[in-house]
Amino acid sequence: MKAVIGIPVRMGSTRFPGKPLAKILDMPMVEHVYRRCRLVESVDDVFVAACDEVIEQVVNGFGGKVLMTPKDIARPALRVAEACRKLAFDDDDIVVVVQGDEPLVHPGMIDLAVKPMIADRNIQLVTMVAEASADEWLDPNTVKVVINKNEDILYMSRSPIPSNTRNRTGTRLKQVAIMPFRKKFLLDFQDMEPMPNEILESVELLRAVEHGVAVKTVMSPYSSIAVDTESDRQNAEKMMKLDEFYKLYSMTNSEGED
Repeated sequence: MKAVIGIPVRMGSTRFPGKPLAKILDMPMVEHVYRRCRLVESVDDVFVAACDEVIEQVVNGFGGKVLMTPKDIARPALRVAEACRKLAFDDDDIVVVVQGDEPLVHPGMIDLAVKPMIADRNIQLVTMVAEASADEWLDPNTVKVVINKNEDILYMSRSPIPSNTRNRTGTRLKQVAIMPFRKKFLLDFQDMEPMPNEILESVELLRAVEHGVAVKTVMSPYSSIAVDTESDRQNAEKMMKLDEFYKLYSMTNSEGED
């Protein structure tokens, strides 16, 4: 069994147009994500799934691998699924979708996310979750998650869930956009009928939930930030200055190595 990482990106983001190439400490965001994914010990390959020639040129420029996909694909996992049709590997292999707007992704997050799938071949899909701050819980850009006793997803929403109408206290969860799929299931997922709540919430994993597929969750112990706005980019840049992995790959990059 092997594992690969696919990083879906496109220039036409409605919330932050052009964000894959937004600079964080003078390096495009997509390059940060790619180089950090290359540090993951449990994966065999990394590629960018893109639909814009300018991104293709940038990824080729820093020595990355890029697979081009149609522009009309709206969902990140579906873009990676389309790219995977160009690759030869087994149905049981693992494809990890890592969003291209996670410039501070910790390599250990991906190792943790694939662990359940390595241990249990019946698991078709995993997503990472983390504790949501009070601000994130109210932010519609942050996808909130409710899970059952087996740590499978019950529901996902951009609204604050579960409700605090009874002054609820306790841990609230958000999705971290690291999603390992079994390769065959990823292609099946691409062919599944889009579902009402998926469309209503604009959360693609609800397609699997509504089709009755168990989506396993893994808790992340690491800090990260999804960049959806210019303010997020500025916060990511502040965090990047202190980041141990950035120091490692920026040094390698300055020496002209991939």
